[in-house]
Amino acid sequence: MASGQGHGGMSLSMKLIRLLIVLFNLAFCVIGTVLLGLGIYVVKDPKLQQLRPLLNPDLTATYSQSLSYIEIFAIAIIVLGGVLLGIGFLGCCGAIKGFRFLHVLYAFIIGVIILAEIAIVITFVVYQNQFRAQFVVKLRESIAASYVGPPLNSATGVNPVSLSWDFTQFNLQCCGAISKNDFSSASNWNRTNPYQPETKLTIPFTCCPLSAEKSWTSLPTDFSSANTCATTGFNGYTQGCYDRLVDFIAAYKNNFLIGLAVVGVVEVLAFVFAITLYCRKTDYNTL
Repeated sequence: MASGQGHGGMSLSMKLIRLLIVLFNLAFCVIGTVLLGLGIYVVKDPKLQQLRPLLNPDLTATYSQSLSYIEIFAIAIIVLGGVLLGIGFLGCCGAIKGFRFLHVLYAFIIGVIILAEIAIVITFVVYQNQFRAQFVVKLRESIAASYVGPPLNSATGVNPVSLSWDFTQFNLQCCGAISKNDFSSASNWNRTNPYQPETKLTIPFTCCPLSAEKSWTSLPTDFSSANTCATTGFNGYTQGCYDRLVDFIAAYKNNFLIGLAVVGVVEVLAFVFAITLYCRKTDYNTL
């Protein structure tokens, strides 16, 4: 046996690269499984389901059947998880069996994914301000056209968009899309105060602090503790729900960026190692 050679004529350095690419692909399988679980969680989570009507691209439709942004996000995560699982399986097969065509196929798929991820990041950076401007307009339009007030009793008719606003404001402690002034244009809200019929509500009860435990599955049945706030508008939440939601997401920004960086490094290394293995002149079958 030649110095530095393993069984099957493979150098120790190539053996190490082969081992690393197997480990990387096992990592892809784990990440893919986690993403699949996260995507399913996003689809089923009650909190995210309550936000669905507000995250629908077609907010102007009364009974829109289009996918919401949150469902598009969940589907993207599920697809990405499935792709990573497939890549992990393909990469392991290529590294274990040593067929060169599997290495080049694997490297091609990884390369496409890396380019797609770069394109997505660039698109997000370039269009994020434009997205905010357009989406805030749609949120305000949804209040003007659909908000009818919280369900104060079984006779109160509500719609999914209106109910979603109340759940969002109650749990995130925010008011309106940008501020409480957004409700001045709520044309379908009669502003009736059930606790003082002679007065009209200025802002929804859910824009005020309530002595009730936060819940994404049910709203409080008694809003009397917020009567003065809802009537006068004083002591109501000052931050809009769009900015509040952005702040909530930003709390996980560092973790997301770290995870994205780790996945990116693994993808680049896997791509390089796959090309290195492909550059061997022959297939191999044993270590």
